[in-house]
Amino acid sequence: MSATEPVAEQVLEAQEVPDIRVNRNYCKGCGICIQMCPEDVYGADRDGKPLLVQPDRCIWCERCETYCPDFAISLVGRKPW
Repeated sequence: MSATEPVAEQVLEAQEVPDIRVNRNYCKGCGICIQMCPEDVYGADRDGKPLLVQPDRCIWCERCETYCPDFAISLVGRKPW
């Protein structure tokens, strides 16, 4: 990003969210991702597996991906920083 780009464009780029992918075949429904998310991106289905309820609130903290013991969650895309 160049220094001549308007500030509004820089702010929009900083709000970019990842494509959050949950591999339901790997997930055992432990709920760690739901508990660890500071922005309440996830809800739970009746089996306890994560559902994306507010994906636009994701702040790329990567807690869900990092703490998932089953490697069932991945954040895909380009980080805004």
